[in-house]
Amino acid sequence: MGEWEEAVTLRRLDPPRVLVLSFAVLIACGTVLLRQPWAAREGRQLTWAEALFTATSATCVTGLSVRPPGDHSTAGQVVILALIQIGGLGIMTFGLFVSLLLGRRLSLFGRNLLLSSLAHTPWEDFWPLLRMVVAATAVVEALGAALLAAGWWSEKGVAAIPWGVFHAVSAFCNAGFGLHPASLAPWRAHPVIPVVIGLLVLVGGVGFVPITELVERGRGRERHPLSLHTRTALAMSAALLVIGWAGFAILERSSTLAGMPLGERVLAVWLQGIVPRTAGFSSVDIGAVRPATLLLLIVLMFIGASPGSTGGGVKTTTVGVMLALVIARIRSRRQVSLFGRGIGQSSAASAVTVVVVALSLVAGGAFLLVAAEHGGPGGPESRVRFLAELFEVVSAFGTVGLSTGVTPELSSTSWMVLVVLMFAGRVGPLTLGLALAGRQPRVEPRFVEEEMMIG
Repeated sequence: MGEWEEAVTLRRLDPPRVLVLSFAVLIACGTVLLRQPWAAREGRQLTWAEALFTATSATCVTGLSVRPPGDHSTAGQVVILALIQIGGLGIMTFGLFVSLLLGRRLSLFGRNLLLSSLAHTPWEDFWPLLRMVVAATAVVEALGAALLAAGWWSEKGVAAIPWGVFHAVSAFCNAGFGLHPASLAPWRAHPVIPVVIGLLVLVGGVGFVPITELVERGRGRERHPLSLHTRTALAMSAALLVIGWAGFAILERSSTLAGMPLGERVLAVWLQGIVPRTAGFSSVDIGAVRPATLLLLIVLMFIGASPGSTGGGVKTTTVGVMLALVIARIRSRRQVSLFGRGIGQSSAASAVTVVVVALSLVAGGAFLLVAAEHGGPGGPESRVRFLAELFEVVSAFGTVGLSTGVTPELSSTSWMVLVVLMFAGRVGPLTLGLALAGRQPRVEPRFVEEEMMIG
């Protein structure tokens, strides 16, 4: 095939296919690089399955790992960091670059698909949007890296600089990869590190549109009211944070938090209430928390961050629309509304579809993983382990990375299940949501309607 034919073929690819293909190619390249001997410490070279799992986890900004951080060489850690950065922002910038480099304008359908991952309203020019995303990322990550390096300086000296850079990028991209086997547990009482990590996760998970609107209002420019998207994203994020903080503090007061000084306990709760929003850092041993806490974290991980952010999950606004739909039905209201604004039937239907598909993927993944891990007779031990394995499944799908510690113990078959879930969690619900938002309705036959018993 000549260059001209290749260009024509590439031009025919629609944005969703380009999106999925870009992630697949990036994962493949990362797998090959991490499989090389120079990417690991001497005698600790990754197998192909381990390299694929690690590359997928980094590209999909998940944070689950089958190898301790010390097994990766400095070059391997650089590869992981690059995958995190590209994977975290590629979902929002790759389509822009492809379209502009090909020298063509996107169709209305393509614009809807592309812009829905960043904004809820049309943008006339792509370049300001691209500059906003890149500039915000650079500024926030640089500031975070400087603060983290200062926090680690007395302990690590010059090595604090790469540590600060790695953890700042990982936190802002909501990846959760760390350079210590115990994540951030050794520094949970540190006055700087957990605070900065938590703030980076929050900023990365709230989305660029709400941040932009808040900054514009802070600059004293025209004070337009906040959009419904921003109000919903901020309100849901605040509610989930309060639930996470209060739930973890109450449920773990006599467990993992027992015996901690007040200051250390506050900082531990601060971080653990934030990270289920799709960043897998931990300040306590997640494998030692109570079952009720695991269930709370599973719910928070499934919901995840906000649209147009570096986080995963079904998204805060999706759940907000679902709650508004339920309230409207309970109150026998025809129109679904939030904050005095009506919500279109298309948005409500898209929210329901995304949640149903996400639940189906989690249920299917959990079934396959449990079937692969428990082929023999059941028993109390299998039932206890099931909750930990379900936790890993939701963590993979929500691209969170929190782990009870069972992932390295799973079989390679289960690793592949988690690989598929991480990939689907990063591009599946998003692509589905964008397709539903931008798909043009077709002329279809209208059938006679008939009521059914529901509930």
